[in-house]
Amino acid sequence: MHNIHTSGRSEEKYLTAQQAAEYLGFKLSYFYHLTADKKIPFYNPTGRKIIVKRSELDAWVMSSRVATDDELERSINTKKMMKA
Repeated sequence: MHNIHTSGRSEEKYLTAQQAAEYLGFKLSYFYHLTADKKIPFYNPTGRKIIVKRSELDAWVMSSRVATDDELERSINTKKMMKA
């Protein structure tokens, strides 16, 4: 995997579109679909090549977590107890 840096000081790892798609387990075409629909954070510094910060991909994935049935049940029960 190549690290693309916007400055020599940056420790943040940037991924190419291909690397990002592989990192997420997506086909490249689906990754491009997500960027075209602006559903995923990305940078386009040259107007042609897409790069992404790995940390932003991780945050994007983490933001779409789906609660388990047990978590939802506990949340409902907690809200019921608070109303009582």
